[in-house]
Amino acid sequence: MKPVPVFSCLEGIMQYLYIDESGSMTDQYVDDWPYFVVAIVRAENPQRLRNVRKRFIRKYMEELKAADKDERMFNGGAFKELKGQAFTPELKRKFAEYFFREGTLDVFYIIIDNKKALSNFYTNKARAFNYVFKLAFEYFVRNKQLPDDEYAIQFDERNERPDARHFLQNYLNTELRMEGVLSKDVHVKYFDSSQNHIIQIADVLANLYFSHLRTGAYEKEFLQMRESGCLKFEFKFPLSRG
Repeated sequence: MKPVPVFSCLEGIMQYLYIDESGSMTDQYVDDWPYFVVAIVRAENPQRLRNVRKRFIRKYMEELKAADKDERMFNGGAFKELKGQAFTPELKRKFAEYFFREGTLDVFYIIIDNKKALSNFYTNKARAFNYVFKLAFEYFVRNKQLPDDEYAIQFDERNERPDARHFLQNYLNTELRMEGVLSKDVHVKYFDSSQNHIIQIADVLANLYFSHLRTGAYEKEFLQMRESGCLKFEFKFPLSRG
């Protein structure tokens, strides 16, 4: 099955953000899940980025198959989607080298330190996610790292909070328009990640950062990411005080 068109008729006339996450929002299992990481991919030319993904898969097809022990990326031998959790450390390094040198994407990270979050912060996880995402998005626009423009924000539907399907879009438009941060609308959509190539890229990037926080094993890759200019900002929550 071919991927469904994603805002295809509007590409080129608004900003495109593709989002996935790694880790867990929890205050009960912080030893196992100390961080929650959100990767935001901005693509000025989404089709070019899809083509880079296609070439990466073609080049490393056999290694992807060998790494896919739990059939996260393949179904009956047929390729389904990229999943960072299934990547070996070596594949993660090859992914970083391949994408960061291409200059086809900007990456923003949101990192929540679960050990530092208030004890009642996760009483409503959808509300907590929306609040932190809004803070980060506002920061990126106010500091000119993202432009004041119309946005199409695309999430993996498996990360959708059932009670918040429409709330995030309304929340962002109300807060950011009323505060004068944005002058145009935000559109939020949820997709099956197997049908959205760039959400798959965000998935791998979120897992890469989460793995680095846990192991410190990808310092070289993140140095390359910063030097190439594709890593734009790491927004950390809770915010520093003082």
